Amino acid sequence: MLKSRSVRFLSYAILIALAVTMIVPLWSVVATAFSSKFASLQPGIKLWPETFSIEGFETLFRRLNFVLPFANTLYVTVVGTALHVLLSAMGGYVLIQQDLPGRRIIAGIILLTLTIPTQVILVPLFVVFKQFMLLNTLLSLIVSEMVSAFSILLMKTYFEQVPKSMIESARMDGAGHFKLLRDFYLPLALPGVLTVTAFQIVHKYNLFIEPLLFINDPQKITLQIALQSVILGESATSTNDFIAPNVTMAAIVLALVPLLVFYPFMQKYLIRGLTVGGVKE
Repeated sequence: MLKSRSVRFLSYAILIALAVTMIVPLWSVVATAFSSKFASLQPGIKLWPETFSIEGFETLFRRLNFVLPFANTLYVTVVGTALHVLLSAMGGYVLIQQDLPGRRIIAGIILLTLTIPTQVILVPLFVVFKQFMLLNTLLSLIVSEMVSAFSILLMKTYFEQVPKSMIESARMDGAGHFKLLRDFYLPLALPGVLTVTAFQIVHKYNLFIEPLLFINDPQKITLQIALQSVILGESATSTNDFIAPNVTMAAIVLALVPLLVFYPFMQKYLIRGLTVGGVKE
C-alpha cells in the first residue's frame, strides 16, 4: 500500500514538473506579447506584463501585414483538408471492395509508402510543380500530400467496421457506389472522417518546408513562413526593420490561438487515430 502511494506521488510529481516546464515558457510568451516595446526588451522570464500594451499586435497587423499570411494559411488548410478527406475516403472505400483484383497487393504497396520520408520526394515534386507552373501558387501547397497512405488505411479500417448487412440491403435497393459512400459509409464512419480531418488540419496549418520550397512571392507566403521572418527579426517586406520581442511573441501567440481553440474539440479524434486497431473488441 505504501509502495503504491509512493509510486503515485512520484508520478504526480513528475507530471507536475513536466507541466511547469511547458506552461511557464508559454505563459512568458503571452506576458511578453502584451508588454510594451521597452518592457519586452528587458531580460528574464516574464510572468506578467510589466507595462500592459497591445502595440506588438498592432505592429503585426499595421506594419507587417500579418493578416495576409494568416488568410493564405486558412485557405490552404480548409481546401487542402477537404480534398484530402474526400480522396482518402474514396481510396479507403476502394480497398474494402472484395472483388477488387489484387486488393491486398495494392494495400501493401500503399502501406509501403509510409516508409518513404516526405523530404525524399520534395525535389521531384518541385520539378513536377515547375513543369506544371504551380510554383508560387497556393495550389502547390494544396496538391502537396493531398492524399496519404495513413489516411487511406485509416478510412479503410473504419469502413470495414460498417455492418455488411446494411450495405447488402442498400445494394438490393439499387444503391450505387457513390450513394453507398455518401449515405452509408461516411455517416457511419464519421469518427474516422473526423480523425483524418483533425490530423490534416494540424498538418496543413503547420506546413513549413513546402511553402519555404515552393513559394517565394511575399503575397503568397503562409503563416509559418511569416512567423519565421518575425522570429528572425525581419519584416516580410524589409530586412531593415527592427522587430521588438513583444512583436515576435505576439506573432507566436496569434499562430498558436487557432490550434489551442481547435485542439480541445478534436483531441479524442487525434488520440483515436493513434490507437485505432490497437484494441480488439
